[in-house]
Amino acid sequence: MILHIQQVIDPGTLSAIADKLAAVNFADGRESAGWAAKQVKHNQQLRAPHPVIELLLNRVKQHSLVQQAARPAQFVNTMINRYDVGQCYGTHMDDALMGQVRTDLSFTLSLTDTQAYDGGELVIEDATGERSWRLAAGDMLLYPTQYLHRVEAVTKGSRIALVGWIESLLREPQQREICFDLQQAMQHEFAARGKSEQFDVLSKTYNNLLRRWVKR
Repeated sequence: MILHIQQVIDPGTLSAIADKLAAVNFADGRESAGWAAKQVKHNQQLRAPHPVIELLLNRVKQHSLVQQAARPAQFVNTMINRYDVGQCYGTHMDDALMGQVRTDLSFTLSLTDTQAYDGGELVIEDATGERSWRLAAGDMLLYPTQYLHRVEAVTKGSRIALVGWIESLLREPQQREICFDLQQAMQHEFAARGKSEQFDVLSKTYNNLLRRWVKR
């Protein structure tokens, strides 16, 4: 499941963050790349610890859809990436382990509006082919880390985004999608008819699947 979550960060916070990042010196993005990815990674990065990263990561962690879709156990290697004109990140696969943390999901949170730059599409290769995204400022894409992906070259302006990885309590993508769908169905049923008989059946199924699948 690839999930586009809108307005994780509000415009006022984004404006304040832009002012702070304008004074930051970004490092060469190849510093965090694996031995093969170094050959295709051409960007700049700001790594934790940094107050801006902590602020953004806290917003991500607190978002209800992130909690429901990702079932996060741990977040790892969160950073801010910047792509200026001509910079890109060629096709690559993210590491399955970052330290001792398994990477089940990736996320990209856009910090610049699409009108501020050209190019810079995030392209993900799944079983249906290639799909590309240019996210509005404050929007986030959450997707399984199992896919090959790339960032196309920026041709005007600068593209800045928070990226990171999540180890989930539910290891399999299908498990996460089933539990997400069930929780969404529970919420819709409760909003429409309250604690109905149907709500109780959905709740029973949802919680028993969590008991069966969650690994701690």
